[in-house]
Amino acid sequence: MTIEFHAPKALGASKAGVEKFAEELALKIGFSAGDSIEELVQRIGGKLVVGSSGHGDEESGSIVARNVNEFEIFVSRHTSLKRDRFTIAHELGHLLLHFGAIKKQDEGAVMRATRYVDQSDQDQQRAEWEANWFAAAFLMPSDEFAEAFTEGGVHTAAQRCGVSLQAAKIRAENLNIS
Repeated sequence: MTIEFHAPKALGASKAGVEKFAEELALKIGFSAGDSIEELVQRIGGKLVVGSSGHGDEESGSIVARNVNEFEIFVSRHTSLKRDRFTIAHELGHLLLHFGAIKKQDEGAVMRATRYVDQSDQDQQRAEWEANWFAAAFLMPSDEFAEAFTEGGVHTAAQRCGVSLQAAKIRAENLNIS
């Protein structure tokens, strides 16, 4: 039996709205900057797999979700742990932002999100942006990130949040604190 996968559908929410949702969710579930995202995935019913889903995601991450508490996140064998944290949070963004609309249309639907989206499909591109906004705010909440940045610059903020230096630099720019 062949499974028909559904790509994430963008919410069309503002960047500020997505970031607010991510930060409030982190607070609600007790997830702080630097906490184990791997443990969080397991706690909410997900599974992490190092390697490919077999659908062209060898170099990056992806998610296959059957239900909000039944999903697999695939991370590349070729990336760092800090990069993987962002990838995992990005895929959780797809799950928490985009999966509900897919399930509403088709209760039996399975969502698959990969890095490779149709560049002519603005909805898919927007869904990727939304997942990135979610990941950044979830892993690097603005107040905690700004405090760490003030204490010791971008290196301290990256270390405290458990993200790559590149992710921390982008977050600092987006928060206008670089």
